[in-house]
Amino acid sequence: MQANIYRALNLMLALFLLVALWLGYWGVARAPKLLAREDNPRRVEAERRVQRGRVLDRHGTLLAWSEVDDDGYAERHYAGDWLAHAIGYYSLRHGVGGIEAALDQELRGQAERSAWEAWRNGLLHRPQVGQDVTLALDAKLQQAASQALAGRTGAVVLLDAQTGEVLALVSQPTFDPNRLDADWEALREAPGRPLFNRATQGLYPPGATFNLVVVAAALEEGLTTPDEVFQDKHGRADVGGTAVRCANHPGLVALDLLQAAAYGCNVAFARLSLRLGSYRLTDYAKTFGIDRAPGLEMPTVTGQLAGTLPLSSKMLALTGSGQGETLVSPLQMALIAAAVAADGQLPSPTLLLNHARFARPVISPESGRLVRQAMVLAVAEGPARQASVAGTTVAGKVGTAEGGGGLVPHAWFVGFAPAGPSETPRFSIAVVVEHGGRGNRAAAPIAAQLLALALDTP
Repeated sequence: MQANIYRALNLMLALFLLVALWLGYWGVARAPKLLAREDNPRRVEAERRVQRGRVLDRHGTLLAWSEVDDDGYAERHYAGDWLAHAIGYYSLRHGVGGIEAALDQELRGQAERSAWEAWRNGLLHRPQVGQDVTLALDAKLQQAASQALAGRTGAVVLLDAQTGEVLALVSQPTFDPNRLDADWEALREAPGRPLFNRATQGLYPPGATFNLVVVAAALEEGLTTPDEVFQDKHGRADVGGTAVRCANHPGLVALDLLQAAAYGCNVAFARLSLRLGSYRLTDYAKTFGIDRAPGLEMPTVTGQLAGTLPLSSKMLALTGSGQGETLVSPLQMALIAAAVAADGQLPSPTLLLNHARFARPVISPESGRLVRQAMVLAVAEGPARQASVAGTTVAGKVGTAEGGGGLVPHAWFVGFAPAGPSETPRFSIAVVVEHGGRGNRAAAPIAAQLLALALDTP
């Protein structure tokens, strides 16, 4: 009888140990994976109660916030569709994007919270409250940039020319982040790809705006001077068996370097590109950052340069005119304009207020000032006149970039202001209107509206 009791006791102990091990495995070893499963109702329930921090613009204007109902559930709200691509979105069903993703830990309140605090708050059923985040964006400029595009497909990027802070970042078509869950399937199928951020990830041939890189490179290499005169009676030339034409030819028989740059004379830039050659031209494009994705707090794209070197004379001439295989994003072009504005210092972009990082020299201050003079001339009396702002000197460059397929070209404007001889530029801008036609008609007026407002904003 005693032996049977011992056997039953050992069996019970063994079963108890087995149950303990089983519970320990699922309750400890497998707990993190179980909690992380999207179909875990406890995780979904906890996520619904997270009170994400507010997102504010540089002046304290609310851009995104959470409201809690009587049952303790939080719902995310946004100020409007005009900031969708600058901030992103938060959704229980579709995740996070943009700044909401980049700063998710801060907005959720997990960035500085210890495991002990998380356990204690969970035990006491305290709601998880996130931190507020202040962006460099200016809500007034952001909304104005969206309105200036007026529903046309394209993008606008406005930067602080000295610090690289992003003041406005707009991509259209856009979407309403307040209705993301309801509209998700329609947005995914929409022909205009409203979920795609053209400002940071769109790639376009730069057209004549690429002249800024070419003239800077030629000056740096000592291959030209401001006094050089280009003979161009007819506004066309034969390069490598291809006719190169100047769409903005001012009717002058001879143009000096600054005039050629201001008017985007393709004949002059074909000659400068041939002097530079494939390797030096490509190296300077890389120096300006076209071969790397800008280090922003949200996804950006790397520009594209010619893949096989050396280039033929024809391809070299096309590259110098911003055609060929060169592709850039609006953010990259706004940074190139900022580098010219800041005497050759290329800033690092940031969406966070007072978070300016290093700037690196790409050209000498002397070359930067000469390129600046050409851009001022382009707005004062050249093809970029539609970007002028009353009472302010604006520097700019328009571009009309062929996209192929017989479609209407893309319209570009890049520039900065104020740009007087003794003034420190405050803002740099890039505008692209997809298939908008000529840059002076479609892109330059948008830049003028936004720069005027920015210069009038404290």
